[in-house]
Amino acid sequence: MLNKVYTKPRLCKSKDGQWYVHFSYLGKPKKFKKGINYIKNRKEKETFGNALAKHLHQKLKDGWNPLVSEELTNNDIYFIDALKFGLKEKNNSVKPKTFNNYKNTLDLIIDVINKLGLDYLKIENVKRLHIRSIIKKCKESYDLSNHGRNKYLSHLSAVMNELLDSDIIDNNPCHKIKNLPVAESNANRTSSKDEHTLIKEELSKNHVNFYKFIQTEYHTGIRPNEILSIQLHMVNLEDREINLPPIITKSGVKRRDVVINNPMLDILEDMNLKDLPKQYYLFGSFRIKGQGNRGKFEDFIPGPTRIKRDTATKRWKRIIKDGLGIDVNMYSYKHKGGDDKIIAGVELDSIRNQYGHSTKRMTEHYVKQIKGIYKRDIVENSPEF
Repeated sequence: MLNKVYTKPRLCKSKDGQWYVHFSYLGKPKKFKKGINYIKNRKEKETFGNALAKHLHQKLKDGWNPLVSEELTNNDIYFIDALKFGLKEKNNSVKPKTFNNYKNTLDLIIDVINKLGLDYLKIENVKRLHIRSIIKKCKESYDLSNHGRNKYLSHLSAVMNELLDSDIIDNNPCHKIKNLPVAESNANRTSSKDEHTLIKEELSKNHVNFYKFIQTEYHTGIRPNEILSIQLHMVNLEDREINLPPIITKSGVKRRDVVINNPMLDILEDMNLKDLPKQYYLFGSFRIKGQGNRGKFEDFIPGPTRIKRDTATKRWKRIIKDGLGIDVNMYSYKHKGGDDKIIAGVELDSIRNQYGHSTKRMTEHYVKQIKGIYKRDIVENSPEF
């Protein structure tokens, strides 16, 4: 007869090959892995798993309540194995391209861990001094710039956070290790007044559909790749919002509601979206892979086929960089939209909400004019002594 409070813990294996110990407590299912899947040998894995199940069963008999904040600890997980596990967990919260960036960085970090002779270091024994040594060795071995070194530290910290969330470690040893100073990048400089006039004239006269796409980036602060994923059912003209589901946002976990301002409303109304199929992409095409266009020989128009981000980048390069000789990136119009809003008097918090940033600091990174506004505010509005 089953215990009324809990069921007997038993070793299980999921369809994706993950082993865990399962039982129910007060009707609530509980799973514990605690390092089972770090063990490569099957027999050793079963032995460890059954021992864990037996240990949990004894704890339950002794009155342990797994619903309160008490966790088992496992002191036999190697640093490298823990990092591989953390990376796998990271894969659940980021997009494939971002995950590949993490994986490439972590592969190189693991190589350095081996070179430093830290491959037998247990995860519970990893300290800040180890992290500093690893990142320093990465910078030397791969001839990293300060920016590159900071990226390695950031990626390692993010993976360690996954271990923190999984209760494998109690604190992240990467925390509070300072980034090295980095010169401000000019890669996404915004166009000058004269350059903007030339860009606007060229696009509005000769590339009307693409012009609307660039205006959308400028007005909404939505990233180009996200704009290309917008389908008509996400455009709510009545509520003046574009509702981005988590699947197309950068975070991949949060919905984002973007305000449609007056200029953007005019653009959308001019596109006559009302009677079109709701699954059409706002800036799509009628191309079919391997067959070309079917019907309308245009793109960046409402259509059933999603346009690739690379198509927009190449279009910008051909028209603006090569055609006009203006060396600014298409992505810079996200920055310029923020700059111009600040100059026009829009509050920073309003821009932060529009851009989907969690902090003002993130928004200030995009809005280059904010320092000038702060300076002008001090100059013009400071009181007399």
